[in-house]
Formats: sequence, structure tokens, C-alpha cells
Amino acid sequence: MLYETLARTYEQIENESSSIEKTRLFAALLKETPSDLVGKVLALTMAKLYPDWKGQPEVGIAERMAIQIVATTASVPEEAVYDSIRKTGDLGLTGEEMLHGGGQSSLFPQDVTVEMVYDTLVKVSQTSGSGSNREKASLLVGLLNDAKPIEVRYILRTITRTMRLGLGYMGLMDALSIAYTGNKELRPKIEHAFNVCSDLLRVAEVLATEGPDGLQHIKVEVGVPIRMMAAKKLSNSNEILEKTGGKALVEYKYDGERVQVHRNGDEVILFSRRQEVITHQYPDVVEYVLQSVTPMTCVLEGECIAIDRDTGRTRPFQELMRRRRKTGIEEMREEVPVVIRFFDILYIDGTDVTSEPMLKRRELLSEAIQASEFVDMTVGSIVDRPEEIDRIFTEALDSGQEGIIAKAVHEKSTYQAGSRSWLWIKLKASYQEGRSGSVDLVVVGAMHGRGKRTGVYGTILASAYDPVNDAFPTVCKIGTGFTDEVLQQFKERLDELQIDSKDPRVQSDVQADVWFTPSLVIEVLGDEITVSPTHFAGRGQIEGGGLAIRFPRFTGRWRDDKGPSQATTVSELIDMFHSQKVRSK
Repeated sequence: MLYETLARTYEQIENESSSIEKTRLFAALLKETPSDLVGKVLALTMAKLYPDWKGQPEVGIAERMAIQIVATTASVPEEAVYDSIRKTGDLGLTGEEMLHGGGQSSLFPQDVTVEMVYDTLVKVSQTSGSGSNREKASLLVGLLNDAKPIEVRYILRTITRTMRLGLGYMGLMDALSIAYTGNKELRPKIEHAFNVCSDLLRVAEVLATEGPDGLQHIKVEVGVPIRMMAAKKLSNSNEILEKTGGKALVEYKYDGERVQVHRNGDEVILFSRRQEVITHQYPDVVEYVLQSVTPMTCVLEGECIAIDRDTGRTRPFQELMRRRRKTGIEEMREEVPVVIRFFDILYIDGTDVTSEPMLKRRELLSEAIQASEFVDMTVGSIVDRPEEIDRIFTEALDSGQEGIIAKAVHEKSTYQAGSRSWLWIKLKASYQEGRSGSVDLVVVGAMHGRGKRTGVYGTILASAYDPVNDAFPTVCKIGTGFTDEVLQQFKERLDELQIDSKDPRVQSDVQADVWFTPSLVIEVLGDEITVSPTHFAGRGQIEGGGLAIRFPRFTGRWRDDKGPSQATTVSELIDMFHSQKVRSK
């Protein structure tokens, strides 16, 4: 399959504003793609060769190195490339212009195929050690020498992971359904398979080679992370019981890191909420699991919590995040000891139990754990009265926890991988203090600081996540409450995410000085949620405009455990807005 076919489709998708039409265009391409190449086409479109949990190296070419590659291929000084980027605002367009008839070319150019591009990027990703940058550059220069101008544009965007297509996971799954059935009816089965295996490339390859019936063979496997179920938010115990059907299992919500534990005999793998392998960060938890979890093959979920050895009380989440490192693990293990509190079991001795109701899973979990000083189940009780929820909530806060999680216990209270539903509802202290409550937002842009803030970002532009359109509509600008240290941390964290122009999935009427790849998630607290003519979140669903968070402040909590698609959703903001109006009456 010629790569030019893929590049031409990319150009059509990029120039199309309708998300429905973007999906249709990509579906048409998939329909014409040979079945053995569907996975590779998807990988190139996502600019991601492997899912995070596989721990495989990605292409990861920094913009500076990509500029050097363009300069070498076009036989021009690097400064000429920089000058062009200042005009085009895009390395891809610059490369397309500079290599069009003016640069080096292969003596015997060959047609560039999808296989060539994919295989070259795999080689680049696997090249390491002394002289690796030179070897990577040589591989990419060779590829660009053979490429046509439009191919150059998208090869460069792929290696720098700035595709500008506005086509995320949701759109890709819709496209797969349309390509293989002619409509979106298969989408729920595709999404279920993806939620179970956390690998959309695998799902696409199975669909292409085995057809829709092949999806049923993608099942829970030990060692393969399941996309985690999430909770919605409420601020009132009466509302919680209404949503859960009059009865709920109410558990403490710990201020820790959620982990998914996979045990297969003597092997234990820990996955984060983002499906990253974090086993090496918690060797103590691995020991606890081997000692206290009785099934030899199982998948459990729990909360890893930092504790004070002297008092046994929970230490803040940010202290636990000090465990996120590659070196000094043993030293940090002593400085920040942890315990684990399990709250769910998804797989046990060859049986997928996610379709079992909550109380049945709780029973199986109890049988699977031998409680100890370091390992136990979450504190929880079944309640059917609002005052009982309030009592447990107060107890949780008094013991140093964040709040509570209320879980439905009826017959349909299954574990819904990858979903956020009313089966699980969280209640935190900030939700009851007359404020909008804390939300997790994605940083998408920033304004340069002035005066004392010269050299750092003075204002941060933040978005919620819209899973329906796979977009990031803005909801606030944060410009107060920053210490000098925090401003420097923002600078260091965001500089590596900087891109030339607004990401196509970001919806914003606010013009930022600098745009970022939607990646960094932060916790934000505000006074209330208001209707805004400026911000996009909820626009079209709320009368008078979108939604904005009034007087937003960064809490100091970096949500490194969450990916951008796990941020607070637009529907959650709308629910909070309506709930806030009810409380004010």
C-alpha cells in the first residue's frame, strides 16, 4: 500500500472540520487497506507504535533533531529551517516546501509504502546506545529522500507526534465499525474489546483478519491491563442513594494511587491508571501481594497509600508521588512506606468476574486476601439511609482520607471497564463546601508571564475532556495562587509538550501565546461553575454558552496518574452545574 494514499487521506481529514466526516474519510481508507496492514495504518495515524503498557520505546524525535534531519535532507542550514517554521508554524509544511525539488534526492528513488514508513519508525524506536542519534537521523533522511512532498509533511508530523488530524480514539473506533459493517453498530463491541485489552491496534487487526466475530476472542488476560472503571461526582447523600437505587456500598476514598495488580504465580505486575507498568516503583507492594493474596492467578484493583509509620495515618498524594522514579527505589521505600487497600477483583483462577455484581465481587475479594498490617480491603459498609452516608463521610475525613466512594450493589452493578457511570459515585470534602469542587483538567495552552513572571508562564489555559467528540474544550484560565516554585515546575513540565499551533482536538476561543499537546493533567479548585460566552465546555448543551470555572486555583496536585482522556468530562461539569443550581435554591 502506497504511503501517499495514506497521506492524501490525512490531508482530507485535516482540512475537514466535521468530526463525522473525518470519521467517514478514515473509514473509507480502512475499507481499502489490506487486512495485514490495518494495524500499521492505525499505528501511523495515532503516531504511536505500541500501547503504553508494553513498555516498548516509541519514535520520540524531538523537534530540534527533526529540524536537523530536514536541514540535512534539503541540504540547507538549520537556520533556514527555523526561518521557514516561523512562517509556516509547522515543521511538516516546512519540510514539504524545502524538499520539493530543492534538496537531496535518492539516485534511484523508490515508491514509499506504508510498510516502509512503519518499519523505518520501528527501527528508529529500537535504535539506542552510543551514536544512536546519528543512526536514527540516517534512517529518517533515507526515508525522506524517497518521499514525495505530501509524504514528507506527514512523516515529519508522525515522528514528532503532531498529526493535527483531530481524530482520537473515539473517532478511530467509529471508523473501524463503519469500515467493517457499514455503520456504527459494532462500536460497543469494539470499545469493549479495547477496554479489556488496552490495545486498539490488536483490536483493529483482529477485526480485519477475523471479522466482527473475532472480537469475542479478546478477553481478560493476566498481564494485560484492563482499562479502569471510573466514578462520577455528587455532593449530596440523598442524590447518591437515588442514583444507586436506594442502597450502596460506601467505602473510604483514599488519597493514594490507584493500581491494578496482576498476579500469575510468582510474577506480579502493577499497572497505573494510565496502563503504565509501575511494578519497579513498588517492590514492597509486590512482596505484600505474594504474601497476602491467595489466588495464584488473579487481577485485583486497589489503592496504594503512603503512610506515617509512627501514627499509621495517610500521607498526602504528592508525597506518594515521590515513589515515581527510576533510581533510588530502596531509599524512597524507606522514606515513603506504603500499604495497599484492595476494593475490587476482576479475574480469578481463569474466570473473568467483571460481569458479577458488586457484592459478589466483594465476597470473592474477601476470600482472596489474607489481611495484614500492609494489605487489607477498603473500609466499607452497605447503607440505605442518607445519614449513614454522611456519618461514614465524616469518619473518612477524620481519619485523613479524601472522602468516600458509593457503589451500586444491585444485580446490574457489574465492573464496566473503561466507563464512567452512576454505578460508582465519589464524594469529596470540596464538593460540600459551597464550591464547584475539585476537577482534573488538561493543560492545553499558556500565556507568557510579565513583570516578576517573565520567563515563565503567567496564565494556564485548561480544558475538560469531551469523550463524545474526543475533544478538549476549554473551561478556565488559571492565573492566581502560583508560587515561584510552582511556576517553574509548570515551565519545566510544559516546555517538552509545546507544539507549533493549537492541537486540532482543543476547542478554544481564547488565544494562547503557547500551545501544548493535551497531556498534563492537574487538579483545580473553583468557587462555582458559571455560564460563559468564552469557554467551549458544554457549548450547545447549556443555554447561554459554555461552562467556566469561576476563580480557579491549582491545588498543587499534579495528576501524573491520569491521562488526558481520564480528566473531568464535559458531562460531569454539566452535572455539577445543575446540582449546584439545585443546592442554591
